[in-house]
Amino acid sequence: MFGIFKKRSKELPSFDFLQNYEDNDKYFVRTLQWDWLDEKNIHLLDNKSSRVITLGEWPQQIYLDANGQKTVKEYVIWMANQFEPGKVPQDLDESMILTIEDLIKEGGILKLTHQKIDLPYYLEGPKSKQDAEKAN
Repeated sequence: MFGIFKKRSKELPSFDFLQNYEDNDKYFVRTLQWDWLDEKNIHLLDNKSSRVITLGEWPQQIYLDANGQKTVKEYVIWMANQFEPGKVPQDLDESMILTIEDLIKEGGILKLTHQKIDLPYYLEGPKSKQDAEKAN
């Protein structure tokens, strides 16, 4: 009636970097198995090179969210909406995209696809919680 209960949309930065990013319409997907290292941190298991990879807080969050269901653009907008109004960093889009690109270049930890995909069982959750036979 008076607009008292109308939800106000958040004012987001223009995200020029995102708008100009040529792969903003691609889906991003994790490619390595992972497990919990401790209560807050994960490690990635690269069976091809027998290496174990740990990530910083921001790359770890992006990795865990890389489930093949959101495009890069959708994810940046979704993440921006997690911030309080007026608190979205102006360079959030650039920071997120450069992190995604780093994870792609760093041994293919992530990959981009043209279509939405469902993760295979062995990539869905932590390795310690999986059925070993089903994961193979």
